[in-house]
Amino acid sequence: MNDCSSGRLVSFLVEGDDVVSCEVCLEPFQPVERPPKILPCGHNFCDQCLFSLCCHQQYYLLDSIRCPTCRASFPTDVAKVAPTNWDLCKILENVQRGREVNVTVIHVPDNPTQVLPSTSESAKSKCPERASTIRAQREKCGDCKRKLSTKILAKAARFCQNCNKGERTTFYCLECCVNKHNGHSLLSLSQLQTAQLKVLGELRELRSSLKASSQDSTSLSQGFHDLSTACSSKGELNDALTALDDAIRLIESTAVLHPYKLNEIQMKQVRKCSRLLCCSQELREVPGNVSTSSLYQRISTPRAKSALDVGSLDFLLAALPKLLPGSELLRLLEKTSLVDTAEQRLETFLKAAAIITTILYDDVPKEELALYADALLICFHQANILSRKASPSKKPNSRKLVWKGVQMAYTELLRVGAKNYPSYHPERIALLDDLAYLCHLYADVCDQATVTICMIEAARARASDEKLAEVDRLSVVQRLKEVDYHLLECRRLQRLQELRTTKSAKSSKLKRIWKFLFRRSKSDK
Repeated sequence: MNDCSSGRLVSFLVEGDDVVSCEVCLEPFQPVERPPKILPCGHNFCDQCLFSLCCHQQYYLLDSIRCPTCRASFPTDVAKVAPTNWDLCKILENVQRGREVNVTVIHVPDNPTQVLPSTSESAKSKCPERASTIRAQREKCGDCKRKLSTKILAKAARFCQNCNKGERTTFYCLECCVNKHNGHSLLSLSQLQTAQLKVLGELRELRSSLKASSQDSTSLSQGFHDLSTACSSKGELNDALTALDDAIRLIESTAVLHPYKLNEIQMKQVRKCSRLLCCSQELREVPGNVSTSSLYQRISTPRAKSALDVGSLDFLLAALPKLLPGSELLRLLEKTSLVDTAEQRLETFLKAAAIITTILYDDVPKEELALYADALLICFHQANILSRKASPSKKPNSRKLVWKGVQMAYTELLRVGAKNYPSYHPERIALLDDLAYLCHLYADVCDQATVTICMIEAARARASDEKLAEVDRLSVVQRLKEVDYHLLECRRLQRLQELRTTKSAKSSKLKRIWKFLFRRSKSDK
C-alpha cells in the first residue's frame, strides 16, 4: 500500500466517525487490542471472529472456510494462522492521531454532483413549487446562515449526521464543518443521493417480486379449502403493494430524503414484504389437505410496537394450532381476566411462553414453526412492557426471570429451525431476527453468550447465502442488517448501563467519605 493511497484513506476516515471494523462482530479494529487479520482474499477480520469461524468449521469436520464477505474458499489451517495486516494498523494509528489533534479533512470533488432523476430540470419545470421550496430550505448554512448557491451546495456543502436528528435535511458550509462539526460524520449531497437511489432500486426490485407473488396467490387460492385464507393472503399482498408504491413515490418525489427517514422507510417495507414472500413460499409447499387458515397470521405481527401490543392471550386462539379441549394452554386462557393486575398478567404471559416452549420439545411441523415463533415473540414483548411497570425493588428480578424464559424458548426454536432449514433460509433468519430484537428490548439483562450466538448465526447466513436467488438474497441481506442494528443497540444500552453503574458507585463512595469527614470534624469540636 503506497503512501498516496494510505493518505487518502486516512483523510476519508478522519473526516467523520467512520471506522474500519470487523464485518462479523462489527467491532472497530484496534492496532493493539483488536488487530485485523488479513485473509488470502484480502478481507480483514478480527482474531476472535476468525478463530470462532475456524472452530465452527472444524466442529463439523470441514477442512475449508469461506470468507464472510466474498465467499472465497481456502483451507481452515490457513485462516487460523492468518497474518496481521500491519499496513492497516499503521493507517488506524494515523487516524487516531489525526482525531486527537482535532483535524477535519473534507474532500471536495472536481465535478459537481449529479442530481436524482426526480430533481432534473424537466422535473423542476413540472413542479416549480416543490423546486422553489427545496431551494428555500437549502439556500443558507445551518450555522452561520450564509447563502449557499446550487453549485456550492452540490460541491462543497456537507450534511452532518450527528447534528441532524430531526426530519429536515440541513447542510453546512465547509468553514462551519471545520469549526463546529469537527470529528462528526459528514456526508456530501452526492453521497446522500447515491444512498437514496440505491434504496429506491431495492424497493423496486422488492415490488416486482411482491407483484409476482400476488399473481401466484390468485392461482393458489383456488386450491384452498378455507376461503378466508385466500382472501386474507390476497388482501395482505395488495395492502403491502399499496404501501410499497407509496414509499417509492415518496422517495421519487423528494430531492434529498433525511438518512434516518430513508432507513426507516426501507426497514419497514423490507420487514413486511419479506414476511409476505416467506409465507407465500410456504403456501406453495403446504399440502392440499392441510388447513392453512392461520398461516398468514404471522404477517400481522411485525416488529412494530403497535402490532405487538395485545393486551391478552386471545391472539393464541387464532394463531396456534392444536389447542385441544382441556389442554393446559386453553385452561390458562380461560383463567385470564381483564381486571388482572400487571403482575398477574406478566405471570400469565410467562406461563403461556413456558407451555409453548414445552410444545417445541416435540418436533413440530415446519409449517407451524413460524406460528409458534410469533406467539412467543408477542408473549415476550408484552412481558417486557409489564415488567417495566413493576416496582423498583421487584423490577430487576422480574426482568431476569423473563430473560431466562427467552433463553429457554429460543434455544428450542433455533434447534427446530436448524433441523428444518439451512442457515441461509429466510425463516431461520427470521428466528434470528426475533432473538436479536429481544436482545435489544432486554439489553439490561441480556447475556453476552446469546449475543455471540446471534453473531455466529448471522455469520453463517452471510457465508452461505450464495445458494439463494438474487431477490431472496436481497431480502436476507436486509434482515441481517436489521439483526446487526438490534445487536449494536443492545451493546450501546449495556455500555450506558455500565457507565451509570460506575457513576452511581463513585457518587455513593464520595458521600460516605463526606459523611466520615463531617462526623470526624463534629467529634473534634
